[in-house]
Amino acid sequence: MAITNIKIKSAINAGLSIILLLSLQGCLYGIRNKATIPFRAIAVTGAASPFLLGQLQFDILTYIDVKVAIAPKDADLIVEILQDTPNSQIASTTGVGLISGYNLNDAVVFRVFDIAGNELISETQIYTVRDMSFSPSTVLSTDIQEQQFLMDMRKELAMQITIRLMSLGRMQR
Repeated sequence: MAITNIKIKSAINAGLSIILLLSLQGCLYGIRNKATIPFRAIAVTGAASPFLLGQLQFDILTYIDVKVAIAPKDADLIVEILQDTPNSQIASTTGVGLISGYNLNDAVVFRVFDIAGNELISETQIYTVRDMSFSPSTVLSTDIQEQQFLMDMRKELAMQITIRLMSLGRMQR
């Protein structure tokens, strides 16, 4: 009798587990796999800032099933950063001429090619923009806020490049 109860409980638990998994699939929850592209290693070269380079390498390793090569000779796909230029412009001033706002923007120009020199992603410019307003009496905190904005902007740029690299897997199918 005890063995029969255990079997019934096991069957009920298995059935409930299957129902739970199916309901989670219905709401688009599932195990996320890394994107697959037809390359084994990617090298990032060119004029990337240290933070952009590090973030881009991190994103590639996290979201794409490839290795990141340090030297281009060890890679079969090369991401060349042609330009990485953060910029700021004065957006507003106070009545006495003190700066009270900036427009921050960061533009990156890149291209992607394989080891044979075939250009897979032509020269592309991507950019992010942030508006920053502040009180002129808090200049030190403004510098910190500006650096945080720039770091977040570079994270977004790195992710945009990574998403474009992930699309190479779809183009090859």
